[in-house]
Amino acid sequence: MAENQRKAELTAELNLARSRIAQNFSAFRTDLDVLGRMKKAITKNPAVWAGGAALLGLVFSILPGRRKKAVGRRKGAEEKVAAAGKAGLLLGVLKIAFDLSRPVLAKWAGRRVAAYMESRGNARRFSP
Repeated sequence: MAENQRKAELTAELNLARSRIAQNFSAFRTDLDVLGRMKKAITKNPAVWAGGAALLGLVFSILPGRRKKAVGRRKGAEEKVAAAGKAGLLLGVLKIAFDLSRPVLAKWAGRRVAAYMESRGNARRFSP
């Protein structure tokens, strides 16, 4: 009989603990609902929130912007820039020359491949 009474006590304690956990969990969920709480606060006091947003915008507009870094000139930098310009010009000229000569090169390569294939084809044929 004492065993049944002890089981009933433990069951009652367990049910009480479960109900407390459920209450704490629901309170925890409402605490984590930041968006919901924020909506309530804004609808309850819209003038305060609008004033705070305006004040924050004013503060951000007064803050100074980023300053430019001072870049020092290195020795020999101008010569490197001139050399890079010349190299770029040379590459541009080579590209134009290649674009203009591409049809001639394609025709020449086609003839070479055709001649090679023809000579290979004749060598592989068996005579009866």
